[in-house]
Amino acid sequence: MHMTMKTRMAALLLGTACFFAMGSAVASEMKIGYVDMKSAVENTADYQQGMKRLQALQDTKVKELQTLKDRIDKGEKDLLGQSMAMSPDRLAQKQQQLNEMRKEFQRTQQDAQEELGAEKNRLDVGIGAKFQKVITDYGKKGHYDMILPRPVFLYVDPKLDVTGDVTKLLDGKK
Repeated sequence: MHMTMKTRMAALLLGTACFFAMGSAVASEMKIGYVDMKSAVENTADYQQGMKRLQALQDTKVKELQTLKDRIDKGEKDLLGQSMAMSPDRLAQKQQQLNEMRKEFQRTQQDAQEELGAEKNRLDVGIGAKFQKVITDYGKKGHYDMILPRPVFLYVDPKLDVTGDVTKLLDGKK
């Protein structure tokens, strides 16, 4: 999960080309499996718990932002209703306060997005590392020559699907 998509595709295409170039005699002796990586990862208990934590964090951030937005809206409404009765200095002061509140809202919103992104990245990296180890161990123990990602091919015989086994192993590895 650390390779870029272009690198993966190039390696996969090279591997596939070699596979077909070897001929049917050698290819029939190979043990090949495929895994739907997205499904294998997203169906694990760790990923689902991580997503619940991420959703709870997002809900907290949304509430915090909504509170700030409500304060800004109230301040704008108050300013609009009282602006005619205010001195120019007081009006300028209130407008400055509103501008500061808007800046705070934008900073808080950006911080929340960064924090949520970092949490999602931590979740993905943690599960990605575990996924790579599980696939490697599973491939070695099962004497597989190749385990390929599912989305690359248009059709693969379902009997080659090892996604369920990998998901179970991911859940078993803590």
